[in-house]
Amino acid sequence: MTLRHGQVTKTVESRWFSNTMFMVILANAVILGWATYGDSALPYLMIAERVTIGVFVIEMALKLYAWRGGFWKDAWNWFDFGVVVISLVPAAGPFAVLRILRVLRILRLITAVPQMRQIIGALFKAVPGMGTVIGLLLIVIYASAILGQQLFGETVPEFFGDLGTTLYTMFLLMTTENWPDVSDAVMEHHPYGWIFFVLYIVLTAFIMLNLVIGVIVTSMEQEFSAGRWEEDQELELVQHKAVMDRLAELGAQVERLEGMLGSQGRDSHAGPPASTAPFADRREAPSISAEDPGPETASRGDA
Repeated sequence: MTLRHGQVTKTVESRWFSNTMFMVILANAVILGWATYGDSALPYLMIAERVTIGVFVIEMALKLYAWRGGFWKDAWNWFDFGVVVISLVPAAGPFAVLRILRVLRILRLITAVPQMRQIIGALFKAVPGMGTVIGLLLIVIYASAILGQQLFGETVPEFFGDLGTTLYTMFLLMTTENWPDVSDAVMEHHPYGWIFFVLYIVLTAFIMLNLVIGVIVTSMEQEFSAGRWEEDQELELVQHKAVMDRLAELGAQVERLEGMLGSQGRDSHAGPPASTAPFADRREAPSISAEDPGPETASRGDA
């Protein structure tokens, strides 16, 4: 059983399994789009859709068996599981309206492509920063709407009649969509009204929205750099271990050399070697003086 579990885990984590599921998701997206035409091929499309749903169910079962409790640790697995559960909702009954959410199966392309998951993860991480900038943008829009209603509400009521209408006009101006129509209508009664529009568009469309884009880009850079940073940390750890092992080896060699030098020093202080003793005895023997006659000289004197 353990071997079988390992085989299932290896299969689920293999590249060919991921590519196969990617192709099934693409086929399901084509089926959902084709089914909107409602032509004679619709019955066959429904059969193909049931087949793809069966493949999704088998995929979830294999992943649950392979990863077990670890399956629920990944938020993307929760998303896939929810999409598959919604796909199993019957077409009739009180929950039939949930069948509309079957279009979420197309979003499984996000989970099938790692780069898409990184982008979505970066967007979620950018939410706190974007919230601050978007809050500031809403304050600017609200203040501009009140100012515009007070300035142009009486003369141009179709764009600035009340707060709701003015807020919608401010949104249109921020997107720079058909804003000349609004400005022309205002400038017929207020020749200097262009100052209001220029300042508002520059402040919102060119400054605030660019701040939002900057926050998103920064978050994406951090998300994509996180993986490379982890790889760099692993590489530095391997290199650090190799350097420390080399230093330990060099330290052991230095200790051996110090031991050899110490033993040689002790041998030199112990005296000359035994083989040189006869030569030392000869050097220490007394020399014969010229004043002490030898045996031959003494015998000649007695004669």
